[in-house]
Amino acid sequence: MRLDLSGKAVLITGAASGIGLACAQAFLAEGARVGVLDRVRPPSLPGEVVAARADVTDEGQVAAAVELVAESFGGLDVVVGCAGVSGPVGRPLAETSAADFAAVMSVNVLGQFLVAKHARPWLGDGSSIVFLASDSAFVCAPGMVPYCASKGAVVSLTRALSVEFAGVRVNCVCPSVVDTPMARGDLGDLLDEPGFPVQAAEEVAQQVVYLASARARTVNGQALLADFGVSARSGFPA
Repeated sequence: MRLDLSGKAVLITGAASGIGLACAQAFLAEGARVGVLDRVRPPSLPGEVVAARADVTDEGQVAAAVELVAESFGGLDVVVGCAGVSGPVGRPLAETSAADFAAVMSVNVLGQFLVAKHARPWLGDGSSIVFLASDSAFVCAPGMVPYCASKGAVVSLTRALSVEFAGVRVNCVCPSVVDTPMARGDLGDLLDEPGFPVQAAEEVAQQVVYLASARARTVNGQALLADFGVSARSGFPA
């Protein structure tokens, strides 16, 4: 399938590792021009790349980074919000501080809001925003209240912006467990021989690239749940 992304100007947050880096590589492979935004310097990438340093929770830094990339490319066609944190995992709510909760919401929700806010003036008709949410917006595990709440908020933010931003499609991808440095930091050796389905960051990137392309022009305000069909199964013992 031709995605016709050659020459498109793409901005990706959280692009130094994991899903964000895989997205940058996928868009570059399609011939896009890519702006990579992260708190740390991303690895060297082949192709037309502009790197910007920013903390997505800092509005001034986000505004400056978006402007740098957009001015370098003469505008933006695609924005991909990948920056995110897991926060406390396996910790009961009674042991979770307000600061812990606020920190997760700040990166995972405020960060998406800020990049969308400051990218909007650079996005023309037919452009696209794709956020990374999670299946944790729909199904939950004990000890992950801040993360689940934040990803549910990203799904609602996606729908709200799809209505607010006329001419710009806004969707999100909601993968189940992805083998990334962040996931390995939380799950450790469980990812070496998992007893559950795990996907690669490159697989998620392909979902993002499709939603960002004109091939998905009829898809707007949607959350693509990519969980191997796990959430479709009934608890009925049959």
